[in-house]
Amino acid sequence: MNARRIGFTAWVLAAGMAAGAGVAGVAGYCINTTASAPAGVWRIVPLDAQHIERGALVSVCPPMLGIVAAMREGGYLHPGDCPSATTPLLKPVVAVAGDTVTVPLDGGPMTVNGKPIAHSAPMPNIPAWTAGTYTVRPGEVWLLSSYSAGSFDSRYFGPVTVANVRGQALPILIRGDVAAMTGGAQP
Repeated sequence: MNARRIGFTAWVLAAGMAAGAGVAGVAGYCINTTASAPAGVWRIVPLDAQHIERGALVSVCPPMLGIVAAMREGGYLHPGDCPSATTPLLKPVVAVAGDTVTVPLDGGPMTVNGKPIAHSAPMPNIPAWTAGTYTVRPGEVWLLSSYSAGSFDSRYFGPVTVANVRGQALPILIRGDVAAMTGGAQP
């Protein structure tokens, strides 16, 4: 194959993948390639935002905060159609209205209702959410993935309004353990 044909083939493949991802998004599917959730195809289905339960896996737009913008500009978050100009994230809900979330001062794991959440300590090179104890207010949730210690979630951006939740994420064809995402934060 000559260089021109290889270039054309690469362009066609890239265009096909982009078109496929676009069609998947419109059809309610997303393809996760991040380390924060099992890789693969997920279906996003409607979810009553007022009745989100602890342990639900959701597609969510991160809040419009400086840390989110910095992560997007640094290439860690992909550009997308969320108000924060990112793509939605796949995250488990670990705390709902009335729950108590503790962000420790020492940078250790966060707790929900006194129970530590696995792999929830923030990375030392990323500014974490302010240490303290928080009672989750109505209309808010906290999102923490135990799937990866490097997950970008509420350990950095704090509580998220339920209006940011786009739907529940259901695994279709994935590689990995969905149960490992919740770190014990089941109802």
